[in-house]
Amino acid sequence: MHFTKPSILALSLLTSASAAQESPLEQAKVQAQFWFDKLSSYIPSPNKPHTPAAAAAKAGGKTLNVLTLSDWEQTIRSSVTPQTATPVEWWVMVTGGNSSCYGHCTIAETAFNQTAALWSVNPNSPNLAYLDCDNQPVLCNSWGAGPPSLWIMDVPAPGKPVDIRIKALNSTTTTVKTFTDLYASKDWKSKPVYEGYFHPFDGVLAQSGLAVPLGYIFWVFAVVPSWMFMLGISFLSRTIMSSRTSGPNARRAGAPPAAAPAARVGAPPGDARFY
Repeated sequence: MHFTKPSILALSLLTSASAAQESPLEQAKVQAQFWFDKLSSYIPSPNKPHTPAAAAAKAGGKTLNVLTLSDWEQTIRSSVTPQTATPVEWWVMVTGGNSSCYGHCTIAETAFNQTAALWSVNPNSPNLAYLDCDNQPVLCNSWGAGPPSLWIMDVPAPGKPVDIRIKALNSTTTTVKTFTDLYASKDWKSKPVYEGYFHPFDGVLAQSGLAVPLGYIFWVFAVVPSWMFMLGISFLSRTIMSSRTSGPNARRAGAPPAAAPAARVGAPPGDARFY
């Protein structure tokens, strides 16, 4: 098919006319999507894919199970079966970087990795896991976990409660001896079992499915600047006020303004003045 120059010109004019006739709502949607994408690019990911390569290298080849939001429970639960008679022991090192631990977790984390290297030849050593709150902030929030700390779990067969004991770690004095002495003396067994709302397996929040949503909420409040919340509140209040002024009691467009009240003549009674 052969198009003449006038037909091509007419087609281009029609195209530009249709683009010009795009509704203001569509234009607003495009602009809103643009700014949403721009703002999203500045928000860090709450579930960064990080590998255990660095931690495992420090640990001399000892496998450290890196826990993530998507597979942490499967990782821990996979160590037991319905036939498991004795609970399986897990030691979870909760650590972080500059954001969650302010750079104070390096000593404790290094000691934990060196301990894992020593235990690599011990078949009776506990299962080891690694939770980085910088890379997994939602998971740490859903547990209510703060670095540096050691979460010791006795994981039984499925369907039974998981006993968890939490030991806070000193950010400056934790050494390999801290972990080896704790393992040899079983001193952690004298600590009370954690039974808080944020228990990752048996807590009220985990059982009701609210732990992860709360983790996201806490994460949003941590990463979103306060001025953005104030801006959102300002927009919301303006929207509410505009909806009220345009409600059924508002004056209709084109209606004449209400008559002003008649001026009062003379002094009001009882004011003891003469005019």
